[in-house]
Amino acid sequence: MAYIFYDINKYAITHHNEDHASLTGVIYCYYGNELKGYLYFYKDGVSVPKSSKSSTGSLYLRFKENKFRDIVETLRLEKPLYIYFDDDSLRGYLSTFEEPIGEEES
Repeated sequence: MAYIFYDINKYAITHHNEDHASLTGVIYCYYGNELKGYLYFYKDGVSVPKSSKSSTGSLYLRFKENKFRDIVETLRLEKPLYIYFDDDSLRGYLSTFEEPIGEEES
């Protein structure tokens, strides 16, 4: 498997209005001031495209809208955080890695 990993430490959220055909929102993922990827959220009943990466390395991770609140909570409460992409399966992930057991959030 060929994985592409990026640390992220900042994010911005855009909510789409009802006029948008398929998206409910986008979360922009940054490391410092460098945009590393996008988390796209698709309306119920809309086919969610596979995640992808651009020729410049930006990640485009795609989710059903019912994952939005969980992902925002993860962004708010967890660190360190990473986004990554599997080139073989075309799957994208938001993840923590090896967090100590019993660690309280600060």
